[in-house]
Amino acid sequence: MRLKAIAAQYFVEPEGDALAICPLCEGQLTNERQKSLAAQLAELRAHASSAERKIDDACGAVDRELRALLTPEVRKHFDLLRTMVPKNAYSEAARSRFATNDAFSDVLTGIAKLTNEIVDEQAAALPDFAAPTMETLSPDAPQSVIDLCQTMHSLQVVSDLALWWESNASAFRDAWSQLIGKTAEKDDPPPTRSIAGQLHTLEQAIEKAEPLDQLAVNLLAAAEAVEKWEAIQKHQRVREAIIEALEPLKELKHLVGAETARSITTLSGRIRSVLDKIRLKERFLFQDASLGRKAINIEGSFEPGLQIDALLVANTSWLRAILWAFVFALREETIEAAGSNPMPLVLLDDPQVTFDPRNKRKWAQEIARLANAGPTDPFGMHLIITTHERQFFQFLVDEHLLSGQQGLVAPLNKASPVATIVNGTNVDRLYYKAEADNDDAVARQFIAAVRVYSEDLLKCMMRAESPEIADMSLDSLRNELKRLREAHVPPFNRQTFKELVDMLMGGGGKEMNIINDPHHKDNETLGVAQAVDIKTFWDNQLRPKLHQAFHVCAQFEAFAGEPRMFAWRDNVVAFPTGHKDSLKALTLMKTGVAAAAKTDGKAGDGIVTLKEWDSAQPVKLFNHDIYQLAAGTLDPVAGIGDFLIVSNFASVTKHSLVVATFGEQLLARRHSETDLHPTMAVLTGQTLEPHQLPQPVIAPKEKVQQKKIVGTLFVSLHPHRLISLIRR
Repeated sequence: MRLKAIAAQYFVEPEGDALAICPLCEGQLTNERQKSLAAQLAELRAHASSAERKIDDACGAVDRELRALLTPEVRKHFDLLRTMVPKNAYSEAARSRFATNDAFSDVLTGIAKLTNEIVDEQAAALPDFAAPTMETLSPDAPQSVIDLCQTMHSLQVVSDLALWWESNASAFRDAWSQLIGKTAEKDDPPPTRSIAGQLHTLEQAIEKAEPLDQLAVNLLAAAEAVEKWEAIQKHQRVREAIIEALEPLKELKHLVGAETARSITTLSGRIRSVLDKIRLKERFLFQDASLGRKAINIEGSFEPGLQIDALLVANTSWLRAILWAFVFALREETIEAAGSNPMPLVLLDDPQVTFDPRNKRKWAQEIARLANAGPTDPFGMHLIITTHERQFFQFLVDEHLLSGQQGLVAPLNKASPVATIVNGTNVDRLYYKAEADNDDAVARQFIAAVRVYSEDLLKCMMRAESPEIADMSLDSLRNELKRLREAHVPPFNRQTFKELVDMLMGGGGKEMNIINDPHHKDNETLGVAQAVDIKTFWDNQLRPKLHQAFHVCAQFEAFAGEPRMFAWRDNVVAFPTGHKDSLKALTLMKTGVAAAAKTDGKAGDGIVTLKEWDSAQPVKLFNHDIYQLAAGTLDPVAGIGDFLIVSNFASVTKHSLVVATFGEQLLARRHSETDLHPTMAVLTGQTLEPHQLPQPVIAPKEKVQQKKIVGTLFVSLHPHRLISLIRR
């Protein structure tokens, strides 16, 4: 019968009228007896399949009933308990806390070494747990039977471990007390050969070394004080040498005083002349200027013949007008005395801030008169004037026709402290030089200068639209200008800019293509012939359009206000160490799918079932960091204390959760972008309570360093420490 059962496992029923084949001898079953045997084998095979299915169902039911008997805590750590070797687990836990921990392995190395020695001694003395062996099953046994036997064996191991622990727990508790140096009485000193004893010894050593530390601090302070004193003495010796060298000049002070007093007295008439030009007609009139002991005395009068000190009655505006008149009068006096103009260049920075509003136009007229004077006028000046006030600029240029070149001072590139002068006359000079010398190299410089001049004017006009404008090329600038026009951003929505965009985008023909070519400096096919065509295109088309657009921008700023770009904070903090190597050594399990599905993938509660854990896929993190969340800015995805796993290579996309550094802050936020300003990053927080919502962080993308969050480790899921498990 056993032989028939074995043969039935491999018996194949024939199809149709075909003869059956014996699975043992491989011969055909032809006679009636052999056909009866074939029928018996077919019947046995059918009964065997049914029996096997019943065995699988029975074994599965028994397995589920056995696992249901486990408590939730035991079920959670069942896999850890069934493979645990208590002696080894104790050693690993003690070493991870007091030996391999960074604080001990890198700093308290002596305690780490002692811990290893004590743990080795304790491991040799602690009792061993002999786990029961599993009965060897037949290779032909059904898989469900094998799985059930393994479950029963694991339950037996956990049960034996619990019984073994009841009689051996005291040995592990005593070993732990010996390691940490726990004493029977609170005030008793800990044993020297323990962690507490070593820490006590270290504290005593630190107390004894404290006076020496203070002495070292005082010595360093004294050394720094000596260096500062020596530097001060060096300057002092230089000053004393200067005083000694100037000593003979003291004899000239009376002569200098007399000459200065005479010069100031003779300036009074010139000062009155300048004041008459600007129509300074006040009730209190300027009368005279003279040199006092330590100051210049200014006198005025309300009535002729009655002069008083102007400082007693004059306001600040009146005194400032006298001071400006004194400056211009002194310049005229110096030029006349020298017989030539030793100071032709005059630089004025925002002079209008000291002018009285009533006299501002007249001061502008006087400055423009001197600046427009011909080359034969000895009192003329080469004027460089800067001003933030557009009204005063219009007084000079529009009303009094100040001749000369005009420019706009604007921050094109905050990364560079060097000022760049965008001057169109330099472009023309390069062309005339190339034409006169028939020099192809200079002609290519002219073409490059046309490109650079065009770029600088476009950057100046669009400087407030994006921090990336300063680094754009002509090709990028024309695309940005086209985007601003299509977005109807004023003043780029004007007709002038439409015509300029059309010309830059290809309406300028081959000349525009040559100008936009970034490699024309090294292209020897370009020379004087091409420069002639580009000069014609430059004079008749491109430059007029650029200047017309520039004036439109200037007029818009005059009415709408000038754009102000503010400097973003620079990052002063870097990403802290994210335990990359430790995270790389871990094998994590991809779980929590069902929990996340409850909220459409937005959150996970961290609950993992045993069935889900068994089917989970292992995950290795090779280039990742991990940080612990310290603020509730990612609710409900992660809470305070949860661990955020970030990728060091994944791209940050719209709506990604990120860990970012900005300024002096380390932030956990959601990354967002806007279509209107694609170069800006918006970092927003998430909270369950609206009044606790953190303020968003808005900054250029290049000012924010971000790492994408790719996973969360929930604190509630962390395994209990082994020591706590042993104590229970």
